[in-house]
Amino acid sequence: MNTVDAKIIKTQYGSEVYVDDVEHINFKSLHAPKVNMPLYRIEFEIGYFLLKEHRYYEYEKNYFWLAVSEDFSKLIIQEPDMESLFGAKSEDERKATKALLSQWLIHTEAYKKQLNQHINDCKKSNKTNEGITAVLEKLLHISAADIEQAPIEKLAASRSV
Repeated sequence: MNTVDAKIIKTQYGSEVYVDDVEHINFKSLHAPKVNMPLYRIEFEIGYFLLKEHRYYEYEKNYFWLAVSEDFSKLIIQEPDMESLFGAKSEDERKATKALLSQWLIHTEAYKKQLNQHINDCKKSNKTNEGITAVLEKLLHISAADIEQAPIEKLAASRSV
């Protein structure tokens, strides 16, 4: 890990410090399309340090989903009702968080390592879903513009699993 591989977002609650480390960037779940949810959905867990005044800090984990069509013609950032990476933030802080995803997260070694691990797991599995593997491989090459142009939508509680 290199200290240059960190990103800081200043929020009303303190400074969020994001580090390029596999311990802080995780894929929590992956869902193939269903009749009522026609997109592939990948849940990310992002850990960061929240630095508050007087040198107090705490470690936080929050989540978001990327929902994508198989051909990547549609990409949506979805935020869960609870523990959202975008939750309780002002509009400017939400924009900074989206910029974090587009300019930093998708370029980190931790992101790439996690994706490659899941791609290898899918290929080794007897239940390999070629569509899921193809989507994960495309996520390795997703562009900053793809993330920047993606809308952010609330994910209904009943749809978060």
